[in-house]
Amino acid sequence: MEWVIVLMLLGIIPAYVAMAKGRNFMVWWLYGTFLFVFAIFHAIMIRPVDENLHHYGRRYCPHCEKIIDLDATRCEFCEAEVPPVKKE
Repeated sequence: MEWVIVLMLLGIIPAYVAMAKGRNFMVWWLYGTFLFVFAIFHAIMIRPVDENLHHYGRRYCPHCEKIIDLDATRCEFCEAEVPPVKKE
């Protein structure tokens, strides 16, 4: 019975990481509870939801997929020209 409680508590770790990247906490908590070893690596590797990046003034480079400033006109990693973001 104690191992069930431990698994439920361990499931919080990947759920919290995924929630910080804009994902659903409950779905990731279930995933982390039943498949913790896979869920923790998966939560670390997933990309943040684009809306979260825009909130922090960041976006993805369309060429190299690295995170750059929202107002950048040139990627600092691949040196490619990036189109400006449409203001709403």
